[in-house]
Amino acid sequence: MYEKQKILNYFRIFFFLTFAFFISGCTTFRSALPRPINDVLRPSSSAKIIRVAIMVSKPTAVVSVIGPGTFYDKVHHKRIQRFSSIKKAVFSVQNGNVFINGYNTKSSHIIVLSDMPQSIRVQDKFKENIVYRGRIDIIADGKNFLTVVNTLPLDEYIMGVVPRETFPAWPQAALKTQAVAARTYAVSHMQNSNYENYDIISPIHQLYGGVTGEALSTTKAVLDTQGEILTYNGKVLCTFFYTCCGGKTEEAKNIFSTIKEYPPAVTSPYCKGTKNYAWNYSVALENCSQKLNKAGKPLTGRILKVKIIERFKSGRAAKIKFSSKSKSVVLTGEECRRILGYNNIRSTLFKVRIKKGRLQFVGRGWGHAVGMCQWCSEVMAEKGFDYEQILKHFYPGAEIQR
Repeated sequence: MYEKQKILNYFRIFFFLTFAFFISGCTTFRSALPRPINDVLRPSSSAKIIRVAIMVSKPTAVVSVIGPGTFYDKVHHKRIQRFSSIKKAVFSVQNGNVFINGYNTKSSHIIVLSDMPQSIRVQDKFKENIVYRGRIDIIADGKNFLTVVNTLPLDEYIMGVVPRETFPAWPQAALKTQAVAARTYAVSHMQNSNYENYDIISPIHQLYGGVTGEALSTTKAVLDTQGEILTYNGKVLCTFFYTCCGGKTEEAKNIFSTIKEYPPAVTSPYCKGTKNYAWNYSVALENCSQKLNKAGKPLTGRILKVKIIERFKSGRAAKIKFSSKSKSVVLTGEECRRILGYNNIRSTLFKVRIKKGRLQFVGRGWGHAVGMCQWCSEVMAEKGFDYEQILKHFYPGAEIQR
C-alpha cells in the first residue's frame, strides 16, 4: 500500500512539473488551445497592417468581447481597464472625450484589445454583431461623434473583402482575381490615403464583412495569392472593379479626372447574359424634377426633353441635357447616376426617352466600368482562364508583383 502511494505521489509531482513547464512556455493560454480552421490559415504576422474605418462620424458604437482583453488609452499610453469579457460596451463621445458605458476615459482614442483571436464584435447598423480580427480603435470625431477603425494585417482584411465582393461558390480563378485586385486596391489607398486615422473606408471603398463574412473558398484564394499586387509603369495600380461592364470597360480618365496613367479600356463580352447585364428604370417627370432641384440643378417648369448630347467612345453617356420650356440643365453621366440613384441608373451605358409622363432608361452593365468586371471574371474562370490571364485582360500592361 505504501509503495503504491509513493508511486502515485511521484506521478503527481511529474505531472505538475510537466504542466508548469508547458504553461511557462506560453505567453497566454490562447497558444495552448486548438484554433479554428480560419485562424490556423491566417497569414504571417509580419504582413502589412491596414486601418479600416468600419463606422465614420457616428454618435455611438456597441462593442462586445468574448474572452479576456484590455481597454487601452492611446493618447496617454496607459491601460484603462483589464476585463475577463465584455457583454456590451457602449461607446460615445462628449466634448471630444470617449465614454465607455457612461464612464469618461478623458481620452480621444481608445483601443479595444483581445487576448483571444476572433473575439471582438461590433454591432452594425442592422444591430448584428460582426466579428473582427485584429483590434478595434474608437476615435473621437469632433466633439460628439466617433469613428470605429479595425486595425489588422492586410491579408486578414482581404479575407473579409473577397466573399463580400464576389460569391464563395465562384471558381477559384475568379476568387483569386478578386483577391489580387482587392489587395492592390487596398495597398494603393494605404500609400495615398489623406485620412489621419485610417487608410480605407468600408463599405465606401470595398465591401468588408470581417470574420463573419469569411468563407473557406475565399480564404484559400487569398492565401494562394498572398502578397501579390499589380503594378503599372512601376507604381502600385489603383485596381478599380465593379459588378458588370455591359460588354465594354471605360477609360479611367473619363470617370476619374485626377488619374493620368491607367491601363486602356477593353472590349469584354463575357458578362453577356449574366443577371446584371441588362437593366431598365423609369421615373415620373415630376419626381425627376424634384431630384434635380434637391441636387442644386433646378429646372423651371415641366421637363419637356431629355437628350444625350455627348457619348464616350465606349458608348456611355458623357453628358445629358434636361430641358424645360424656359431652361436647360446639363449633367455628366455619373451625376445623373448620383442624382437619380446608383441602384436605379446602374451604369451610363444607356438610352433614355420620355413616354407617358415618365423618363425611361434602358441600359447595360452595373458600375463605373473602370478596371475589372466581376461577372466577366466569373464567366472567364468558368471557361478555363486562370487568374493571371483574367487580370491581364482587364488591366493590360500591368504586372503581378510578389
